[in-house]
Amino acid sequence: MQDVILQDLRLVHFKNHSQADFQFSPKLNALVGSNGAGKTTVLDAVHVLCMTRSYFHSTDSHCIQFEAPFFVAEGRMRVGETETPVYCGLKRAEKKVFKADDAEYPRLADHLGRFPVVMISPSDRDLITEGSEARRKFMDGVIAQSDKAFLDALIQYNRALSQRNALLKYFAANRTFDASMLELYDSQLCQWAPVIHSARKAFIESFEPRLKHYYHWMAGDREEVGIAFKSGLLEHSMEHLLQDKLAKDRVLQYTSVGPHREDLIFTLHGEPLQRVGSQGQQKSYVVALKLAVFDALKEALGIKPILLLDDIFDKLDAQRVEGLIRLVNEHHFGQIFITDTHPERTALMVKEVNEEAKVLDLSPKQ
Repeated sequence: MQDVILQDLRLVHFKNHSQADFQFSPKLNALVGSNGAGKTTVLDAVHVLCMTRSYFHSTDSHCIQFEAPFFVAEGRMRVGETETPVYCGLKRAEKKVFKADDAEYPRLADHLGRFPVVMISPSDRDLITEGSEARRKFMDGVIAQSDKAFLDALIQYNRALSQRNALLKYFAANRTFDASMLELYDSQLCQWAPVIHSARKAFIESFEPRLKHYYHWMAGDREEVGIAFKSGLLEHSMEHLLQDKLAKDRVLQYTSVGPHREDLIFTLHGEPLQRVGSQGQQKSYVVALKLAVFDALKEALGIKPILLLDDIFDKLDAQRVEGLIRLVNEHHFGQIFITDTHPERTALMVKEVNEEAKVLDLSPKQ
């Protein structure tokens, strides 16, 4: 199976890098340096080239260096013998330019899945502690990389949902109601909801065994984890849900049922992980979750994604750190990027594991 390889990277005014050029190993790349040196920025730039957007910022302009007029992130991706230059640039108050092979996409969504990537970051704990939107985005981000029909359905559904909600607000503001106007958007929601729901349901069913495998590797067999899918569509059709909640929706002035209300329940020994899991158990769960994503994408796309490990060794002991590096460096995985604040420890460890490993020290030059 072929790997996705980022051969090099060039950054201009991207977050805290004014100008930087990097050459990477096809296997293991360790970015070391003190906090604020720009290690995570490099990982985020890799994510931008793979996914067209930042992992950490919902607004593209937040990636532009303070007071700079623009940013550029570009690099050369290789899959097998095929090399593809990928470019992302943004000027303030202008539209983002994203190109592969020097050609812009008709839709940015068309780039998804071409160069798959998996990021593991301390911020992923939000998947456990935050609301359902974070977990839906996580799930959808994985499915969309390999299922274009799902992505199209999600885009169409969200457009109809926004229009239905706007109409409900209009009815309330003008103290009027026209069922026929609402039916137009109801029919669209009913068309796309089953596509979204069935794709998510199938994903979770195939995903749970992978999650358990990696969690047991990290924590042993004593702890039993699971993942459940919470959805009104498991028991009722979208048509039934919309009719049943129409009166409630008119009062709330938004649509209270449908795929946009679905959620994932992370469990430990059958109980909600957020309530019963220690900080270490939650961290192990999130790492297992993301490694399971890697497997899911690899199987669906037939290529090995790039794996980004941001400050992953925080709160893990040295033995667990070395074990994790050995795990991700197996032939099972492809190109890997890790960040760490301990240059000596990291350099020694990665060289022991892989002779092709490359250590890039981002510490300011004296």
